[in-house]
Amino acid sequence: MTQSFIVPRVATIEIPVSNLKAAIRWYDQILGLEAVGVYEDCWTEAMFQFPGKPVGVPTIYLVQTDSSERLRFYNTNRGYTQSIIDFYTPDLAAFHKHLKSHDVQTNRETVALKPGEISGFGFYDLDGNSFGATNAMHEGQEERQLADAWAY
Repeated sequence: MTQSFIVPRVATIEIPVSNLKAAIRWYDQILGLEAVGVYEDCWTEAMFQFPGKPVGVPTIYLVQTDSSERLRFYNTNRGYTQSIIDFYTPDLAAFHKHLKSHDVQTNRETVALKPGEISGFGFYDLDGNSFGATNAMHEGQEERQLADAWAY
């Protein structure tokens, strides 16, 4: 076996949250993720998947914790809080508008893109975990049409 096949993909991204029930609502309403496993006996963990994707490609795993550590760091090269996970969307302006309509904090107030321009912006969940939104497609990634995903 060659080394290129030892770790072929990301299976799960684990995100710390302070209130699991509130985070479940946020990740469903704001990102459109589907809950596929909520451990209701203890309400400390929940698993999400991206709409239309099989479990494990990858899943988002929320973990309730009293720890104040969150997914973020300050990028001293660029002078801003860096996103840890970047979510793809084909329509950044519509996604930005969606986030602002739900009072989600972003690191840009407007997204003005020319057709074909690749860009992105940062945003935060309820607990201050730092995420990004981008319309960049990397070679080998299949494009998914999400035009109706933001019609909540």
